[in-house]
Amino acid sequence: MSEAQEILVSLNNVLVDFEKDPTNIALLHELFRYSHTLKSMAQSMGYESITKLTHSMEAALALLRDGRLKAGKNTVNLLFKSVDTLSDLIDEAKNEKAKKVKIAPLVKKFEEIASASLKEKRKAGEEKRLKSMPDDIDPLNRSHSEVQSVRIPLVQLDSLMELAGELVINRTRLAQIAQTIENNALEETVAHMSILISALQDQIVQVRLVPLEYIFTPYPRIVRDMAVDQKKEVDFLIEGSDIGLDRSIQDEINEPLLHLIKNAITHGVEEPEEREKLKKPRRGRIKLAARRERNFVILELSDDGRGIGLDEIKEVALRTGLITKEEFSVLTPKEVIKLITYLGYSRIKKVTEAAGRGVGLNVSRVKVESFGGTLDIDTEPNKGTTLSIKLPLTMAIVQVMLVGIADETYCIPLSYITDMINVSAREVKTMEQHEMISYRDKVLPLIRIREKLGFSSSRFQPLDSNRSAKVPTTPIVVVEAGPKKAGLAVDRFLGQQEVVIKPLTGILKNIKGVSGATILGTGKAALIVDIGSICERAVIL
Repeated sequence: MSEAQEILVSLNNVLVDFEKDPTNIALLHELFRYSHTLKSMAQSMGYESITKLTHSMEAALALLRDGRLKAGKNTVNLLFKSVDTLSDLIDEAKNEKAKKVKIAPLVKKFEEIASASLKEKRKAGEEKRLKSMPDDIDPLNRSHSEVQSVRIPLVQLDSLMELAGELVINRTRLAQIAQTIENNALEETVAHMSILISALQDQIVQVRLVPLEYIFTPYPRIVRDMAVDQKKEVDFLIEGSDIGLDRSIQDEINEPLLHLIKNAITHGVEEPEEREKLKKPRRGRIKLAARRERNFVILELSDDGRGIGLDEIKEVALRTGLITKEEFSVLTPKEVIKLITYLGYSRIKKVTEAAGRGVGLNVSRVKVESFGGTLDIDTEPNKGTTLSIKLPLTMAIVQVMLVGIADETYCIPLSYITDMINVSAREVKTMEQHEMISYRDKVLPLIRIREKLGFSSSRFQPLDSNRSAKVPTTPIVVVEAGPKKAGLAVDRFLGQQEVVIKPLTGILKNIKGVSGATILGTGKAALIVDIGSICERAVIL
């Protein structure tokens, strides 16, 4: 089933390329080989419907390959429809309760094509072309010398990561014991063990990294179908699909990325006639590129469409009630652009199936930020829009800042932190019943994180002028979550550390303000602060 799904993805992508260049005989050979491989697999396993439909596809592809049939629009659409039906048949094979898929209409159409072709005279040199057909190695049946790999369930990789995390915890405790009893031999052994455990951790992280091709491969077909539905012409380019990213993050980022791609087609790329008036090529261009930067992966989605002007964003934001004129007047250009990611922002006044509800960009941004990523937007009228998504390589191991809150230790992911400062009582102001602090010639909302995490106010020493001279300031962690920036008041800074995240399950999963947990070197548990939910109701200034 897994192999069959991979073949379907390949068929879709090659068909997209073939539709653009129907004279490319190499693409036809590739389509023929993929269809033949799928037919052989289905035949050997007794899936008759899949066998019959792929056999009909083979017959049509052979006619195209031999020059006895032209690759017209109807023929290409029939091939696309057949691939979609094959996908349904594979789903039916997986789930016996699935709705039975009918293939008779498609098989009949292929038979009609073959019948019409047989009435035509064979073209000169047909036999010669058949004999000269390249007998290439099937790309899906590579030799063991080329690819040596095994498929491993993700749950087993998660288990390996947890075991590596336990080793890290015990390594730290052993190091503390060795220092306490002052045993040089033990200290040397622990130091050597630390090197090995770090190498093991790195290897497990690398194993969890899957090429982005895992989620990128279906996109060309999706873009093609959506462009056809909207009567637009779009060239879709992909770069960096070999870049590795944690499989669990890929599963989470897939849907938001699709939202952004669909948004680029619907809102970005203009209709062919409009592009000609603007002296642009009739075919729009959307590019999805990935690159690696240290422990992060950057995804850039760009289009050469209509773009968005700041004045237009202001008009829509005011019309939809997202912001007032007074609030808009103090925003920087970058902050203005971020308004398009707010819930309810939409340039489309009439809701359609493709757009108009004002949720796509908001859902994408919230999801990206939920696992420590960021979404930045750069846009220019009539030039296009570029969306940059910055993602951590893995969510299994993250760098955090340890902070003390009451008697507990909490972890704040470094990806959210922009600064760490100390403020005095007189620097705290109140504006419209909200506490604020001055920060780099701006005003930041102050969030007393103890109250957000449910600690009683009696245990919290408030910021006031009666504080002891020994503690003249309060530690503040400046964080940024999407368009919102805030200062989190904590009790103590405890240092930076690399931790292994353990997800919360059961009833703990619904606790607001925390996104996971970890075990510190002391063996004590510490919760990971969910900056997104903490800053959710922060005032935007």
